Formats: sequence, structure tokens, C-alpha cells
Amino acid sequence: MSPIAEKEKNSVFRPSWALRMRRRLERGFGLFIFWLAQRLPRKAALGLATWLGDVFFTLFKKYRMVCLDGLTIAFGDKYSHEEKLSIARNSERNMARTVMDFLRFGLYSKEELLSLCTRVDGIEYFEKAIEKSPGGVIGITAHIGSWEYNGAWAVASGWPLVAVGKEQRDPGITKLMLDIRAKVGIRHISSRKKGMPEMIRALKTKGTVLGLISDQNGGKDGIFVDFFGVPASSVKGPAFLALRYKVPVIPVFTLWDGDNYRIEVHPEVEIVRTGDEDADVLENTQRIQKVIEGMVRKYPDQWLWPHRRWKTRPPGEPPLHKN
Repeated sequence: MSPIAEKEKNSVFRPSWALRMRRRLERGFGLFIFWLAQRLPRKAALGLATWLGDVFFTLFKKYRMVCLDGLTIAFGDKYSHEEKLSIARNSERNMARTVMDFLRFGLYSKEELLSLCTRVDGIEYFEKAIEKSPGGVIGITAHIGSWEYNGAWAVASGWPLVAVGKEQRDPGITKLMLDIRAKVGIRHISSRKKGMPEMIRALKTKGTVLGLISDQNGGKDGIFVDFFGVPASSVKGPAFLALRYKVPVIPVFTLWDGDNYRIEVHPEVEIVRTGDEDADVLENTQRIQKVIEGMVRKYPDQWLWPHRRWKTRPPGEPPLHKN
């Protein structure tokens, strides 16, 4: 091996022993929970998830503090400290229950999946958008309630769905998640640039739903719009794709209703088209985020508060998250 090649090889990042061990433990725990989810009755599995949510919330102070940061940025003094803790605890329970039931999706028939939903409000918006679109539709959702059930419900209802998402840092966990989604008929597309051709094909295919989760920090590639009155870097993909391919944008949210689900389909987001693409992407991204904000305001305890939504700041602005 040449000296240059040797240098390049040595410069490749290698996780520390402690980090590698932590990831192995995380993978082992995840696979153990999957094993349990496959064998327990659904009610017992959801009860276990609620207990695990409480355990994690109690043990991990950093998790609690990140949640409290976000709740304070969003709501200020609207809720007391105790109320914020209660919302944060329920958020962790919600996430644990969502993951637990997702791990069981491969066990359900199409009819069983549909039976988990007690009510669908606004289905006419979805049907109208699919009927009028020359190609596909963009279905936007957020990490609220059970975002994983959104796609499973759509496919079980007869609508082909292509979900855009990030790979997990552990390849084994990524494979597990994609295998479960494939079992219920969801096709996965990477959120990286390599996935763009498949997204375009989906939007050009009549009746196909392109599922996008649009509530997280957009990072340096995002666009700043208000979220709870505070500038937040937001993903601009939904607005850009809707403008470029002239397809409808339909917000769809799955909420927990006891141990079952309730789906809210919102009216089509009215897309502004002035001919100034940059301005239109900004305006339409703001409109999409307003819909998501409305859901978080309505159901704060079902949103994923441990995510640092306002982590990326506009140039020159100090950090908002303290933890």
C-alpha cells in the first residue's frame, strides 16, 4: 500500500470502543424488544411500552431537559413546570407505544391493520386530491401520534405509498425497519439525493402517495420559517416538489385513541405559485409548517419533544436549546 493510501486509510473515522459497544447494546436491546413485540399479545405489548417509556423518562435526565427546552421555546409560560413534565412524559410513552406497535405490523393482516383505526376524519380531502392530480400526491405528516401507522393504513386502504426516510445509524436496525414496512406494502426511498429519481417517478404515477415527514429540523439545507413564532430551519422538499410537479399536498395525521388509532386528514394545502420559485418555496413551506404547528398545539403530548426542533439558527443568532 502506498504512503498516500495508508494515510487515507488511517484518516477514516473509526468509532471508539465505547461507542461501538454502546451501539451493540442498543442493537441488542432493539432486537430483544422486537422479539418481545412479536410474542406478546398486543395489549400486553402496549402496556410494556408504556412502562418502558416511564423508565426511560425517569432514568435519562438529558431527555427530560431537551423536552422541557422545546416546550418552553414553543409555549413559554402557558404551561407550568409540572404540566411540561407531564406532557414530556406522555410524549415518551407515545413514542414507545408507536415503536412497539410498529414492530408488530408484520403480524397483522390488511383487515387487522384497518381494524386498529376507530375513525377517519376528512377522508374526502384525500380522495379528492388523488382524483384530481395528474400524477401522485404528497402526503405530509409529523412525528405525532403514530406516524408509522399512516403508511400502513394508506396501503391497507388501497393506495400505493412510497415513504421517504433516513437510514438509522445501525444498519441492522435499518434493515429491520425496512423489512417491516415492506411486509405491509410500503416502499422505502432514501431521503438522500440518490432517492430523488424515485420520488419523481412516484409523483408522476397516478394514484401514488409520496409520504414525507416534515416536522424536524431542516439543518443547514433547510429554509427558515416561523414555527411557534420562532424561526426554525424546515425541510423545503414538500413545497419544492409540489411546485415543480404540480401535485396536491395533503396533511394526514394518525393520533392515538386509547389503544387504537384515529386519523385526521386535513384539507389540501393551498399552494401559491407566483413564478418566483424561491419566494414560493418559502411561502408554501410556511403554510405546511403552520398545519403541523396547529396539530402540535392541539395534541402536545403526542408530539416528539426530545427532538431539538430549533437547533439550527439563522446566521448570527445564538442557540435556543440549552440542553
